[in-house]
Amino acid sequence: MLASTILSGTALCSLAGPGLAQEAGGAIELSELSVTGQGRGATLGGALYGPGGALGAVPGYVASRSTVATKTDTPILETAQSISVVGRKQIEDQNALSINQALRYTPGVTTEQRGGAGSTRLEQFLIRGFNAPVFLDGMALIGGRDANATIEPYRLERIDVIKGPASVLYGQSGPGGIVNLVSKVPQFVRHGEVFVQGGGFSEVRGGVDVGGPIQSDVPWLADQFAYRIVGFGWNGDGPVDTTRVERALINPSLTWRPSADTQLTIIGNYQRDPFSGFYGGFPAVGTVFPRNFGNGVIGRLPVNFYDGDRGIERSDRTQASIEYLFDHRFNENLRFHSAGRYLRTQGDYRSVYSAFNPRNGPFAFGPLLPRAVIGTNVAAEAYTMDSNFVANFDTGFIAHTALLGVDHRTFSTRTSGTPFPDAPDLNVLAPNYNMNIAFPAFNTVSRVDAQQTGVYFQDQMKFDRLVLTLGGRYDVARQTGPTRSFAANGVSTLTLQNAPADAFTGRASLLYLFDSGVAPYVSYSQAFEPIVAGRVFDPAFGTVGRVPDPQLSDQYEAGIKYQPPGTDILLTAAFFDIRQSNRTTADPARQGFVVQTGQVGVQGMEFEARANLTEGLTLVGGFSLLDIRNVRDDGRTANDLTPGQTVPLQGRSPVLVPDSTASLLATYRFNEGPLLGLEVGGGVRYLGPSWGDAANTFKVPASVLVDATLNYDLKYLDATLQGFSMQVNATNLLDERYVSGCNGYTSCYYGLPQTVYATLRYRW
Repeated sequence: MLASTILSGTALCSLAGPGLAQEAGGAIELSELSVTGQGRGATLGGALYGPGGALGAVPGYVASRSTVATKTDTPILETAQSISVVGRKQIEDQNALSINQALRYTPGVTTEQRGGAGSTRLEQFLIRGFNAPVFLDGMALIGGRDANATIEPYRLERIDVIKGPASVLYGQSGPGGIVNLVSKVPQFVRHGEVFVQGGGFSEVRGGVDVGGPIQSDVPWLADQFAYRIVGFGWNGDGPVDTTRVERALINPSLTWRPSADTQLTIIGNYQRDPFSGFYGGFPAVGTVFPRNFGNGVIGRLPVNFYDGDRGIERSDRTQASIEYLFDHRFNENLRFHSAGRYLRTQGDYRSVYSAFNPRNGPFAFGPLLPRAVIGTNVAAEAYTMDSNFVANFDTGFIAHTALLGVDHRTFSTRTSGTPFPDAPDLNVLAPNYNMNIAFPAFNTVSRVDAQQTGVYFQDQMKFDRLVLTLGGRYDVARQTGPTRSFAANGVSTLTLQNAPADAFTGRASLLYLFDSGVAPYVSYSQAFEPIVAGRVFDPAFGTVGRVPDPQLSDQYEAGIKYQPPGTDILLTAAFFDIRQSNRTTADPARQGFVVQTGQVGVQGMEFEARANLTEGLTLVGGFSLLDIRNVRDDGRTANDLTPGQTVPLQGRSPVLVPDSTASLLATYRFNEGPLLGLEVGGGVRYLGPSWGDAANTFKVPASVLVDATLNYDLKYLDATLQGFSMQVNATNLLDERYVSGCNGYTSCYYGLPQTVYATLRYRW
């Protein structure tokens, strides 16, 4: 995890072209901000960040442009890679409380693998079966697990997902893809919104989003500045007994636009999460399988069951950042973009959690649940920056869009921790959550310092309707640490110094755009991830061992996109083959070392449909099929069925990855008749079965979930209520009891039960 977190490449989406993206024919009624924000669309910033722009508000459910795959303002139809964009309307229709929840209806993305209860604590999801890094405004978010920055969806304009390797533009990242979160930025039109929400687990949430131009009596300063302030609060019970959630956020931003060709935006953020719900897991026997608890009780643990202790439970996180986005257009053919962010996070995590105990094995019975204590205190800070030039020129009959850029990241983290001592067993039939368990003093300290610099280039060459894209990147990454581990006896041990990881990655793609709106494509791309966990035995390095080689990945993808001319419909189908090599597993011959013979292969397909079909009907749907397995591996994994023994990994599939998913979300707004002003919506999500342990001895069953929403514009009830709306959301409407995934016999995670929220919103 440290590899992708510490050394993921950094970048920010590039500049927009001079033209203004068109609205979706008025198919979706957007807020006043989205409709009137086109007034300054001729400016560089207006074209990029304005409604319909590559980083702007999405009309309904269908984005037509994005920078996520190319760092240039490119139509999605002409981008030879699978891209999904979740806009503001979809986030609100779903009432997404986290990034995990916002991505529930995105094909190829597996969310909430740590269960629904943990989905608001950390941004953890899989794309095409691999862990996916998270970027904000094109720059990677970091922090170490318990101090990872968590982004509140209310501060976002949209979420862009690129599927497949993206190392050429974003540096070190996994083969599955990346998730790029796009911040709300100031607009040169007055707007405002406040909302209050209640429901769920006795929760109250509220927010404010106001902004617009700053008026000035000085003529040459008129219409040059705009501001935006986003504030948010959340308080209530957590999704399991005895836990809580609490959040406070302020996100101010200021834009200076001295001319139509220059724009600078400064974004500040402060977020405090004193409580973050629940993050635990439970044994498979008692969740996936029924358990004999004794006293004639046979069944499963309740969905809201808590396995911790009130005196120790803690998840206290603070994050603060300052960020800039700068764009300048020298002329119609040359543009410059630069972005940077300083981020500091602090996390304090303590918990008592259910743990495997070999005395009763994986098929335990009885009411007693073995437990252990865990805790960390993490402080992290990082500076990331990215600058690039975009040039448009012709060579004969070929039109070029060339990109040249450099990004850099400096990252430092300090972690205090403690070993995992046993805690008193918990009686499931009569739980005692106040046992006065002593929390052990932190007795390990480690520090990691990392730097990464990458130089990248790309050329999008267009001849008539044929688009050829070639790109490459060279990365230089260095890490020092973890430098020292202080044991209880005061002995300091050096564990890792100077872990170098340099690599070149490339990509190539070819797409043809037919007059009918059909666009078939093929592509090849690479990914690169340094590894800092584990040691490979090497006599030249003595008993310490050497740092593993970087993980390397490549993908072949073929697909077809279809956008019928004159419509707001985008269909995408993709077929892909991914190989990731140099994966590490435990060395079967030497305890404490790893071998690097692992290779994981993924073959699959995805289909996604996004459409604003009529004046009132929108939908998004799709499905994915995955065949993922360890195609080569000489390592072994511990066998939960027979403690102390190991089984080979080759031919087996990783955990937490469903072999199939499908979803459909639709909304319909009545534009006439007695139901005028009412919008109804619903969604269905299918989560296929997944393997529950590395040895593939049991599967987590499939589940089907139903969501629903109602929204009513209150002005149709009374004209004096202009701007007010009322919304009700029900997630898991049928209250399906399901396990979202397992990471072995000891760690299974429940999905959220039925939750209902009511929202009152006022916009002006």
